[in-house]
Formats: sequence, C-alpha cells, structure tokens
Amino acid sequence: MRHLFLTIICLLFIGNAAMYASTKYVGGDISLLTKYEEHGAIYYNESGTRITNMLSYLKDNGMNAMRVRLFVDPSKANAEDQGEGVCQDLPYVLALGKRIKEAGFNLLLDIHYSDTWTDPGQHSTPSSWTVASALADSVYSYTKRVLTAMNAVGASPDFVQVGNEVTYGMLWPTGHCYPSGANYGSGTFANFANYLKQGIKACREVCPDAQIVVHTEMARASNVLSFYQVLSGYTTDFEIIGLSYYPYWHGGLSVLDDLLSNLESSYPAKKIQIVETGYPHAYYPSGASYDLQSIWPATEAGQKAFTVDLINTLNNHESVNGLYWWFPEANEYGINYTNHVTTDWYNCGWWDNQTGQVMDALFEMKNFDNDPATSVSFYIVGGEGNWNLVEPLGKMTNMGNGIYVDTLCISAPIYFVFADGGPDLWNDDWNVFNSQYRFGPTATTTVTTGMQYSTARRNNNYSYYFTGDGSDYQITLDAENLSFRIDVIVPQPVLLLGDVNDDGLVSIGDVSALIDFILGTATEPFNQQNADISQDSVISIADVTMLIDFLLENN
Repeated sequence: MRHLFLTIICLLFIGNAAMYASTKYVGGDISLLTKYEEHGAIYYNESGTRITNMLSYLKDNGMNAMRVRLFVDPSKANAEDQGEGVCQDLPYVLALGKRIKEAGFNLLLDIHYSDTWTDPGQHSTPSSWTVASALADSVYSYTKRVLTAMNAVGASPDFVQVGNEVTYGMLWPTGHCYPSGANYGSGTFANFANYLKQGIKACREVCPDAQIVVHTEMARASNVLSFYQVLSGYTTDFEIIGLSYYPYWHGGLSVLDDLLSNLESSYPAKKIQIVETGYPHAYYPSGASYDLQSIWPATEAGQKAFTVDLINTLNNHESVNGLYWWFPEANEYGINYTNHVTTDWYNCGWWDNQTGQVMDALFEMKNFDNDPATSVSFYIVGGEGNWNLVEPLGKMTNMGNGIYVDTLCISAPIYFVFADGGPDLWNDDWNVFNSQYRFGPTATTTVTTGMQYSTARRNNNYSYYFTGDGSDYQITLDAENLSFRIDVIVPQPVLLLGDVNDDGLVSIGDVSALIDFILGTATEPFNQQNADISQDSVISIADVTMLIDFLLENN
C-alpha cells in the first residue's frame, strides 16, 4: 500500500508537468564545422584528450540543437565575405544537415536569401535572381527546392529561418524597408512581407512539421517591437520570434530582459529563440557602444560569466525556448597559417584558438536546457542547523517528465535546498555550489506538509526549513516547473494474520471468533482480512485448521 500511495502522488505531479513542460533547444551555429575538420583543426576536451567526434561531444555535454546557414550561391560572394566563412551552398548543407540529424540533434536551417551575409547592413538579392517582378516566386521555388532536397537525404529541418536578420527587410533594393513600416528608397515593407510569406508557404507545404522563425537583430530594441507590430498587419504565420543578441553591440542584459518582457506581453502565443549570441574573449570592435570589458573581462572567465548571466536572464522568461551560440566550433589550432579556414578571425568560440582546449562557457550551456528528465540528477542537500555539501540528505529518484521524488524519515528541524550535478562537483565550497548547482527560495521559507512551493535556480544563500516528527515524508520536486511539496506518508495498518477479533494478539479466542463467523453466529468484532489465513480470498474451515496448527506450533 505504501508503494501504491507513492505511485498515486507521483502520477498526480507527472500529469501536471506534462501539461506545462516544453522542450528547450540549446546548441550553436556550427556552419563551419566541416571546413575546420577538413583543414585539420584540433580540438581537446576538458581532460586534454583530442575530440574525434565533435557532434557526439556536444551531445554528451547537453546540446540538443544545431543551426546551419545556407547561401544561394556563395561562390559569388566577395573575397572578404568568403574569408569570414561564407561557403555554405546546398550540397554543403545537405551533408552537414544529414550528420546533425543522424547524431540526434534538432536542426535549425538559416536561409540567407542571398549569395553572401545578410544583416542590417546588407541584404543583396542573389545574382541569379534578375527579374524583380518574379522575386516572390523565386523565394517560393528556391525554398521548396531546398527543403525537398533536405527531406530526401534525411536532413529535414525542425526549424526554418525564412531570412536572416530581416529587421530592415530582405532582397534589397525591392524588399528594403524600415522596421517602422516605412519604405526605404524603392523598397517597401509590402514587398518584403510578400517575400517572407512565399518562403513560409513553401515551408508549410514541404516541411509541415517544421516551426517557422522570423529573425531580427537588436541594434535598437525599439526596432524589434516596431517590426513585429508592423509585420502582424501582413502575417502572423510563424511560431518563433528569433533574435540576435551580442552585448557589445546591443547593450547589457537589462536591455535584453526588457525586450523579452515586452515581446512576451505583446505576443503571448509566440515562442522566442536567441538564434545568435556570443562573447569574444579577446576581441573588441572599435567604437563599440557597450563597455563589455568593464563587466566581463576579456578572458575565458569573462566568457563563462557572460554565459551564466545570459542563461539566468533567459530562464526567467517562460517563452524563451531556444539558445544558439555563434561560431562555437571556431578553432584554428593545429592549422598552418597558410591554410586558414577564415581570414578574419572572430574569436568567440568554445575552443581556445591558441591551445585547442575547450573553455568553460560550453559547460554552462546545458543549464538552459529544461529537460532534467533525461540529463540531470537532483539531490536534497542540507542538515540540522548547518550545511554538509559532501553528504546530501538524499539523491532523488527520477520519475520522468521532470518529476523527482525522495522518501526521508525526518525527526528534527532541517534546512535544505535542491541541487543538481552531484556531490562530486560541489567541492564542499558553498560559493561554487551556490552559484552553479543549487536551487532555493528568495528568502528562508518554513515549509509545511501538503502545500506547493515555488523554487528558483541559483538564487541566494537562503534555504527551506522543515520540522519533522519522525514520520516518513515524501518530497516531490517538479524540476520542469520549479516547484515542490512535502507529504506525510500515512502508515498503513499492519496485516496480522490470525488476529480475527482485532485485539492485537493471536490466541484461542481468535479460533472461537473464526468458527462463530463460519457458523453465522458471530457477535464480536471480526477482521476478515486477518481471518483469511490461507490468503485465498475465501474464509473457510481451512483457515480454522491453519490457525489451530499455528497455535499448536507456537505454544
């Protein structure tokens, strides 16, 4: 019966989590991985061992999604752009996309409707698309051809970006416009919206299960809000608002935080993904509008600090379900200087360009993933009046769907928090433990049984307080929705076979009570469960015989 009670409690919580849980996607834009591998780049893991399968390594470290960009004809890009990594034509993307899908990742396809980079400063029309009046048809037919080819090789994308950083439109000059909806020269927002809708139409026809991403950048946060407001007058046929966020260009995390709040309140039906982000640990653009170095020094530790702060910000917004790092695989270590993959090094990857060694920021990324049902171990950590980080009160049992349970006999006042990662990572250091692994409330909270409490990731040094009376308690953590409760496990009556009259003893009096019951002359209390001594669900003379034999053997 005790196990039945635990199962019922867990099913109640699992049902609730299933209603609200949503997968988060975390990874990076690895569009140049193939080139780095071909040129002989060397990657080392945290132990100094060479990585021979990058996709497996990233998956083992919590990544579940990868982004790949696609150009119409990158051979037509100028030398500078090719030197920055413009090389991804359809055959290239088919091969890399197939690898990504076979490795078990979700795939975000980023279509640049151009031969080269598209961003707020450039959106050139592909050189082969020469008929301005047919551009909408070109977008449709090109998108359809690309997605049909990807389906054919087993590289069907899960997300499709119809355009890259389209804050100022795409396919310039005809699709050039302001985010306010105003025309830019001969370009119009109406033209841009038509191009966008034709790309979306092709996606819906060829990859109906894929989610559509409309991608803008944050040079001005107000531009983003204006853009989606104007776009809603033309189409709302997309699932995801995609954002580029680079702190040295777009401002501090408070800017991002405010924008996310505004987008959530204005477009509650949309999910939000940060499809590009990065922190260059040794490069600062001249004239940067944001003093990055004063907040996160230009070091590996600074890159990690930025990643932690970014993820903490994003985890406060339920609508944000995607995070992709820019150039995570970038690494020229082991490549002769005459054989560079890129000529204009943009140092924001997860591997040190001078040593080939993985950097700490990579290991923080998994903290954005909200699927602890498959990737995280949880512990109840604490003690009576003091902390003991090495010996947790208990490792919780993973019930699936983000639900964790533990049963503890608690006979004294305890302080506790929940923690992930395991004692081997805590190092008995409260500062490290607090900043990376613990879950806790905003203030010391006294917990009572039967109540639901909210928790939060890595909040502060406070904890929960609970006083037990020596009973067994069921503690259930909903790690998806960051809540928990404590319930008393009510002891079930002990089955004492033979105690027919329910007086706590097995004696000759029980024989008489059993015989009276069989004869139909019983007048005293009678426990039918204890009377079924043979456990055959029938009370008969066989039970009388077994009871007499038991008494004879034990007297």
